[in-house]
Amino acid sequence: MRGKFLTGLALTALVVLVLGCSAPPTPTRVPTPPITLPPPPTATATRVPPTPTVPPTLTPVPPSPTPTLPRVTPTRTPVPATPKPLASPTPARFPDPKGSIAFRALEEGGGRMAIVDVATGKISPFVTVGPVMDVTLDGHGTNARIGEWSPVSSAFAYIFTGAPGAANVLKIVQDGREVSLYSSEAGGGLSSPTWSSDGKRIAFIKMGANKQSWAFIIIKSDGTKCGEKFECLIKFGEGEQYRGGLSWGKENLLAISYNTTQSPDVYTIYADGQGARNLTKMPTADNIAPVFSPDGKTIAFASNRDGGKWRIYLMNVDGSNVRAITPGPMDLTPTWSPDGNWIAFASNRSGQFDIWMVDKNGNNLTQITRIGGTHPTWTR
Repeated sequence: MRGKFLTGLALTALVVLVLGCSAPPTPTRVPTPPITLPPPPTATATRVPPTPTVPPTLTPVPPSPTPTLPRVTPTRTPVPATPKPLASPTPARFPDPKGSIAFRALEEGGGRMAIVDVATGKISPFVTVGPVMDVTLDGHGTNARIGEWSPVSSAFAYIFTGAPGAANVLKIVQDGREVSLYSSEAGGGLSSPTWSSDGKRIAFIKMGANKQSWAFIIIKSDGTKCGEKFECLIKFGEGEQYRGGLSWGKENLLAISYNTTQSPDVYTIYADGQGARNLTKMPTADNIAPVFSPDGKTIAFASNRDGGKWRIYLMNVDGSNVRAITPGPMDLTPTWSPDGNWIAFASNRSGQFDIWMVDKNGNNLTQITRIGGTHPTWTR
């Protein structure tokens, strides 16, 4: 059995050997036929129906529970009280003025001046003036000052006349001694004596007997001559009437009220008679009785520019910042206190003319006399 298997195996190996040793046949080349590709199919667009939109199915959400707020007890909001309007502050009062005021006293027939002590109100008789031009001209006077105190001594310059129609005389009284310096002719008049700041000269107004000739005059206060003439200056008016008052300030500058063809205005003018300058420029109103403050920076004057009411006004020395400090209706002849904070004046607000004062801001109106008085002038 085993022998048959081995014999078969040997025959198989011999066949394989014979076949492997035979030369291989030469292959014949077979031509490859051309490959014809079919044409690409024409693409035809196919409309695809839109996919229907399916609305989402809403899932109901249970409502959130409303939170329960804690109960708050309401609090009443206080309503603030309506504020009361603040009271207007009381204007500050300047220190009480000092010195004395000379004035024309009406209780003695108007022919005499008296002196009132501003602090105590005590009144003392002073000098006799008589019916001077400032009182009698045209039946009502000029409302200019009758006299003025020297800025450097106790001397008082004033106008005197002994009888109606007599000459007016410029006098100086000091320590009981009286000196006559200048006189008008009979029927004429003198007005508004005022001192230079050094007390060496006095300026005043002179009216001729015909009441048409007016002059602005300066003389030495000691009665001596100015060179060859007695007068240091005589400036005659050229149609002007210097009836409105005169006041000497600083830097040889004077304030004067005069008119040419219409109502009087306030001017400044130098002591040489030059440089006249109109400060008020109101031909339809009277502006009179100008007076410089002690520092020479402000001029007080009386004017009826407010509908005919006579009021006291202040203005700067250049004519600016004009303001009324009294209400009127009849306030005249202002005069400054020595400290420059108060102005005294004559007024009939009490039913008769008396001397009143007000501070330079128009406050603290105070009555000084009650016996009747006009033409005040404060000591310097």
